Amino acid sequence: MRKLLLLSVVLLFFAGCSKDETTSSGQADQTEAFVPHFYGAAMLNTPAPATRGVANAMKVWSKPMAANNLTVKFLNGSAGYQEYVKEVAKEWEKAAGVRFFFVGSDKPATVRIGFDYVPGMMSSWSLTGTDHMQVYGQQSEATMHFAQWRRAGDAQKRSDVLRAFGQVLGLELEFRHPMFHPAWITNADGSVNETAIREYWENELANYIAWDELKKIVLDPLEDQAFFIHKTEYYDQWSVMNWPFYEMIARNIPPIEFDEDYITELSENDKSFAQFLYGESFGGTPPDNLFVPLIEFECTGSSTRFSVTTTKNLGVRWDGEVSKEYTAYDLPDYTTSEHTFMINKTFDETKTRKIVIGEVLDYGEAKPDYSYALTRFDFKGANNAGAIDIKPVNHALSYIRIIGGSDFISREFNFTGYEYLKELYLVRIGDSKVILDNCSNLETFATSKGIWKPGESYSEPTDPIDIGDYESVFAWPDYPESLYSLSDTGGLTILNCNKLKQISLENTQLTNFNFGDLLALEYVYLSSFSGFIVGGTDPYGKLLLDAVNTLPAKVAASKGSIVLRGIAFRLYPSENETGNAIGPITPVRPNPVYDQIPIDRVIYNTINQNLPAKNWNVVWESGFYHPIIYLNSTNHNN
Repeated sequence: MRKLLLLSVVLLFFAGCSKDETTSSGQADQTEAFVPHFYGAAMLNTPAPATRGVANAMKVWSKPMAANNLTVKFLNGSAGYQEYVKEVAKEWEKAAGVRFFFVGSDKPATVRIGFDYVPGMMSSWSLTGTDHMQVYGQQSEATMHFAQWRRAGDAQKRSDVLRAFGQVLGLELEFRHPMFHPAWITNADGSVNETAIREYWENELANYIAWDELKKIVLDPLEDQAFFIHKTEYYDQWSVMNWPFYEMIARNIPPIEFDEDYITELSENDKSFAQFLYGESFGGTPPDNLFVPLIEFECTGSSTRFSVTTTKNLGVRWDGEVSKEYTAYDLPDYTTSEHTFMINKTFDETKTRKIVIGEVLDYGEAKPDYSYALTRFDFKGANNAGAIDIKPVNHALSYIRIIGGSDFISREFNFTGYEYLKELYLVRIGDSKVILDNCSNLETFATSKGIWKPGESYSEPTDPIDIGDYESVFAWPDYPESLYSLSDTGGLTILNCNKLKQISLENTQLTNFNFGDLLALEYVYLSSFSGFIVGGTDPYGKLLLDAVNTLPAKVAASKGSIVLRGIAFRLYPSENETGNAIGPITPVRPNPVYDQIPIDRVIYNTINQNLPAKNWNVVWESGFYHPIIYLNSTNHNN
């Protein structure tokens, strides 16, 4: 419980704007004054302000203006106060088709917010709706004012902000509804006790304004004419536009107020009336002219998971270009370069939806031809994704990783002209085909989650060598990827990628690949089942020999390395709830493991002779204690 200062209302004069002239800031125009009343302010020479329960159509913004051009700036105030106002104002954006664009203090804005900005002003108020445009030229003057917040609790602050932004939208205090007749200002016969109200306000304003003018603002309801006002049928006692003034105030009793006295949420009628005026909410999504699509994909199911690293603010539309469901990912204030957002989204409805990741521009910023926002895209939950479209507009996206799964629908990935891409990982993508053409800065391509390298000793797997990017270096794997990647017919095409240094073709169904044009290649990792590139055809290993013979020769000072690993299926027994096997050989499902596969001994010897001659080190490795079996070409069954 706390004792609040009695509302002190001070008359302000603003330099007014007319169609013909503009008065400079700080000069008083005695013909246009606005009076703070309870919580609001109205121009005295204009029609009475609009209200939430009964809205003056002349004060309501046009829908295009409310959707695209309501700019707001802060004239002062701490960062904490400013962020608080921004967050609470979003409640109106959630309710109706309005957007508030917060701009820098050096930019012109329709709404200008001050905190204890006016000397001696102890009340909080806002101009109403389009009244803001009448003082647009006074950019150093507040059109919304919050007072005494140092002494206010969270409930009062939230109530203040909701009510103030309601007035920005053209809504006014609920007590001006024609159906509002509070008992404490009503005579026994039901008539309004004008004398009591007059005495209260004349005392507050020290007779500064003639009662005939003042009563238009603090007493008279709006004229109930259909062409002039919008109104709800009944007065809404739960509306956030109610100002908590009480009988004790009118009787000059110092008020004792509790936080629960304040209305801190929009009522259902508040929301429906705002929708009536401005249409349905945009769900927080920015207008198209301030949103640059960077990545699009379809998602079928109830969830998705990915991370994005960015140097600018991003947003995600969760169901198409005009999605009503939207999440903003604004850079934290402490970020000086780039920031990674880990995004896990669960949907209420299971269906196919189009997800759009985009850069969010500042208000007034021209839509660019290229985006330098996104630097990394890690799609860890791509199993249920389709139609993945990574836009060429991305001119800073250097890292892409897409991890599919058993439900991943095979497709063609065409990365042609992605000159800023440096690392590409496409994992568990089934019979997909991949085209890499004119990726002039691409250094790494892999069908594994990262690039694995053995230690300096090639006799057995040891710790991996750090290749400069901690997220690209993983412990030497004990198990291959559980699902294969790349079609066995034209699954991989690489052209004009002259900086490609390392390639990992993990658990692929490729049957051939020509390394001949990859002159910068330094490291190759190949693994497959025996029917494919590592051990396929008759004799075993013929496909492998054909592929490695295309490796470009290296100079002695910069030898290349190639790791060859076989994959086989192994049956695992069923387990009970305690994790113990049920019987010694009860198979459940075959799982891929690095294991022994046959390689023709002649082919093995040929590879071991040819590659060192080209300055390539060869590592034959199929997991701990499982070297590849080398067979005589005349005895494939031993």
